[in-house]
Amino acid sequence: MDKFDWRVVLALATSSMLLQQALAYVCQIVMPFLADRIAEEFGISRAWLGLYLFIQNIAAIAAAMGCGALIVKLGPLRISQICLIFMGGSLFVIATGMLWLYPVAAILLGAASVSTPASSHILARFCPPRLAPLIFSVKQTGVPVGALIGGLLIPALLGLGLYSATLRQSIHLDAFGTSFVCGLLVYSVALMLQPLRAHFDSDRKPDTKFSVSGAAQTMRIVVHDAKLRDLAFLSFALGGLQSIWSGFFILFLIDRLDYTELEAGTAFAIASVTAIFARILWGYLGSTILSPRLVLGTLCVFAAVSAILTGFYGSGWSLNAIIAVAIVYNITSLSWHGVLLAETARLAPEGHVGGITGGVLAFTSVAMMIYPAIYGGLLAITDSYGVGFILAAGPAMFCAIVFYNEPLEGSWTGTILRGLGWVLHPARLAAFCLLTLASVAGAAVLVYRGLV
Repeated sequence: MDKFDWRVVLALATSSMLLQQALAYVCQIVMPFLADRIAEEFGISRAWLGLYLFIQNIAAIAAAMGCGALIVKLGPLRISQICLIFMGGSLFVIATGMLWLYPVAAILLGAASVSTPASSHILARFCPPRLAPLIFSVKQTGVPVGALIGGLLIPALLGLGLYSATLRQSIHLDAFGTSFVCGLLVYSVALMLQPLRAHFDSDRKPDTKFSVSGAAQTMRIVVHDAKLRDLAFLSFALGGLQSIWSGFFILFLIDRLDYTELEAGTAFAIASVTAIFARILWGYLGSTILSPRLVLGTLCVFAAVSAILTGFYGSGWSLNAIIAVAIVYNITSLSWHGVLLAETARLAPEGHVGGITGGVLAFTSVAMMIYPAIYGGLLAITDSYGVGFILAAGPAMFCAIVFYNEPLEGSWTGTILRGLGWVLHPARLAAFCLLTLASVAGAAVLVYRGLV
C-alpha cells in the first residue's frame, strides 16, 4: 500500500472504517428490535431494555476513558477487529436465550464502543486537515447505513423460513436465531479487515503501557480545555437523544402505536437513510462555508425540536407524519458525529487523537447510560413513551446556547453560580416580582372588562 497514491489510501481507510461502523450500529439496534419478542418470551416488562442499555454504557465509559494507550499499543485496525469480535460475541450470547447471561452481552457491546476512537486515529493519520470534517462525516455515514441495513435485515430474518429435507419440517428464525445470524455477519467483516492491518497499524508502539493515571490525564485535558469541553457536552446532549431513539423508537411504534415489526423497521430505515446525506452535507458545510461550531449549534436546536415532536406521537398521527419528524430527528440528533470528531482530531495533541476522541466520546457513553435508564424508569412509572423524549430535549437546547457563543474559559460551575447570584440579587428579584404582579393585574382588568 506504500506504493498507492494518498487518495487511494484515504479512500480505503474511509470505506473500511465506514463498513465497520455500519456493522457496529447494526449490533446496537439488534436488541431494540428484539426487545418486544424477548420480553414476551420471558414475561418481563419492556422497560428492561433501559437496564440493558445502562449496563452496556457503563462498560462503554470505562473503555472510552482507557482506550488511548491500547490503540497506540495494538494498533487502531486491530482494535477495530477486536471490537467487531466483541460485538458479534454479544449477539451470540443473546442467541443462547439465557436471560441471566444478557448482562455479559451488554458489557461486550459496551466495551466495543472504542471502534470509533480507533477509526478516528486512522483517519486523522491519512486525511489532510482541510478535508477532515467532510471525510469524518463520510465515515460516520456508517451509522445510518447500519440503521438501513438493520432496519431491513432484522425484520427479514425474523420472518425467514427454511425447509429442511432432513428434518422434513420448516424452520423459522426466531429472535435468538436472528441474533446468531447477525453475529456471523459481524465476524465476517472482522476477517475482511485483516489485509489492511499491516499498513494501518504500522505506527503502533507495542511497548506502550496502560495506566490509570494516563486515562485520568486524558479526561483532565478534555474537561479543562474550553473547546474540547464544549464538544464533550454536545456529545452528551445529542448522544443522549441518539440513545433513546435507537433504544425506544421501534418499541414505541410496535408496543404503543400498534405498527408491525416490518412497518416500524421500514420507518426506522427510511428515516435513517436520510442521515447519510445529512452527515455529508454538515461535514461539507463545516469544512467550507460555515464554522463547525455554528453547524453544531444549529443541529442542537432542531434536534431539540424534533425530540419534543416525537414525544407527542399518538394514534392520530399518520405514518407519513411520524416518518417526517423521524427524518428531522435523524438528520440532527444522529448526524453530528463527523463534524465533532473532525474538530476533536484538530484540537487533540499530536499522536493522541484516539485517546482524546475516546475522552470526548466517554461523555456520549455517559449519556447513553443515563438517558435510557431514566427513560426506562419514566416508562415504567408513567407508561408513556413520549415524556422521556420531551425531557431529553432540554440539554440539547442548552447546548445550542453554548455553541452560539464563544467557548467559556474557566469553570462552568463558577459562571453559573455568578449568573444565579446576579439573578437572585434582592433588587432585581423585587423588580421582577413587581413586573409580574403588574402584568397579571393588567391582564385581569382586560379580562374583567371583556376586552380579551
